[in-house]
Amino acid sequence: MEKSKGVLLVGLGTPQSCEVNDVRAYLKEFLSDPLVIQKPRWFWLPLLNGIILKVRPAKSAEMYKKVWRENGSPLMEYTINQTEQLNAICEDYQVDFAMTYGQPRIDDKIAEMRANGITDLMVLPLYPQYSLTTVEPIVRQVAAVDPNIRVVKEFCQLPSYTDLLAETINEKWATGGYDKLVLSYHGIPVSYVTKKQDIYEEQCKLTTAAVVEKLGLRESQYEHDYQSKFGPDKWLGPATIDRMASLPKEGCKKVLICSPAFVADCLETLYELEIENKDVFVENGGEVFDFVHPFNESAAFTEVLKEVVLEANK
Repeated sequence: MEKSKGVLLVGLGTPQSCEVNDVRAYLKEFLSDPLVIQKPRWFWLPLLNGIILKVRPAKSAEMYKKVWRENGSPLMEYTINQTEQLNAICEDYQVDFAMTYGQPRIDDKIAEMRANGITDLMVLPLYPQYSLTTVEPIVRQVAAVDPNIRVVKEFCQLPSYTDLLAETINEKWATGGYDKLVLSYHGIPVSYVTKKQDIYEEQCKLTTAAVVEKLGLRESQYEHDYQSKFGPDKWLGPATIDRMASLPKEGCKKVLICSPAFVADCLETLYELEIENKDVFVENGGEVFDFVHPFNESAAFTEVLKEVVLEANK
């Protein structure tokens, strides 16, 4: 029997390859989104096209080359695998995936699923926490095709999500010997929170509170930081990379770091955290820098996604 219900998983996106031209095309689409860069178009677009896209793609391409795999980007690889796993356990649903930027496009995938007989479609962004910069672009792209399609806006308050996050962290934390757990979230400009009323910071704090409670940590045993600052504006802090420089001087020589805003490895986890931040930590006297990878293709996380789907369809 053909399935009439569908789930479209949506991730951020990735360049087609780690070559400069492909990276430039991806960055152009990503950084042109007015929800990602919330500056006047008359100011931002000339700066983006005139300077940034001439300089940044080559630097980013070198970073991508350090994490690229035989099958392509790790984010694409894990998204494909997670889609296949969810499709296998959601018997009543046809599951596919798209990307907010790059390929495959959200509108193309919706059209394809409709052509395959899907009349009841739900979109599930692969972001536990809602932000104007991540989930809202998906909401608007979906609405441009069909405003009646449901979009799940967050799942960070689902107990099974924070349970799994805590269990994943505890697999390393329980071995002992760490001075501090660092929960590093992707940052956004402070103005997005204060002026645009983005609830992302609030949801990140809720995630941290739930996880440290499950782990039974004291306040001195963990900290809540932000990474990936871009541009001169003030961003949410403290900045993870700054803390990596100062923690060893405060006596924290052994850290365990986790990135709860990501559900799959990508440039921000594999390069920014595991290479850049680790280098800074070691250069400043750090001794042990261990990283808790995102869920990637974890079967347990697939079960969490299934629960999100079923809860959203009640």
